[in-house]
Amino acid sequence: MVITPIESVVGFLLNALSRRFEYQADQFACELDAQGLGGEKQEGKTEEESTMRARLGRALVALHAENLSTVWVDWMYSAYHHSHPTLTERLRAMDAYAHSQNGRPKTS
Repeated sequence: MVITPIESVVGFLLNALSRRFEYQADQFACELDAQGLGGEKQEGKTEEESTMRARLGRALVALHAENLSTVWVDWMYSAYHHSHPTLTERLRAMDAYAHSQNGRPKTS
């Protein structure tokens, strides 16, 4: 009887921590581009299409399609029930990070 509420709170906190780690991993992938470490330009692709952010986005979309996951989920439901951010949450976060980096000089 006492364990269930505690389990709910602990589960929510563990999901929040896991989601934070996912966002940090996505940010790291975007930082590889900013540092010039995103890899070589892929043949037949523009520089924008071959960035680590673009490749990660395409991979996430492919995984989402393969898993037949739903795209639109309420943010509160997602925060409580999902250990990973949804596709739209991750793509928006990567776009926001990329836009915040546009005005900054590349670090070497």
